[in-house]
Amino acid sequence: MSSAVVTPDSVAAVVDAVRAAPRVLAVGAGTKPALASVPSEFVRLSTAKLRGIIEYEPSEFTFTALAGTPVAEISAALAAQGQYLPFDPVLGEAGSTLGGALAAGVSGPGRFRFGGLRDFILG
Repeated sequence: MSSAVVTPDSVAAVVDAVRAAPRVLAVGAGTKPALASVPSEFVRLSTAKLRGIIEYEPSEFTFTALAGTPVAEISAALAAQGQYLPFDPVLGEAGSTLGGALAAGVSGPGRFRFGGLRDFILG
């Protein structure tokens, strides 16, 4: 596994990091390591500092969050408004992130009733 890890703290820093490295692999909280074996020639780009809900419109049932935002944090913000995620991303309590859930394509058992995470991102 590559030891090179870049941890940008802004979207502009992500752009710079991607332009500076020949091969980059984004990594989140590391809750699904079996799904992300990283060859040594890749620089790991951590989304750990790219977190937070940027916009939330409860009446519209929409939010915008950065990739490194923990799923548990999003769930808590929605619960405060009597809302919930319409999918069940795995490892939420272990610290999984929105970007990691999307990248791994794991929507959990709620997918059968509500659809997958990808459907809501594109919708």
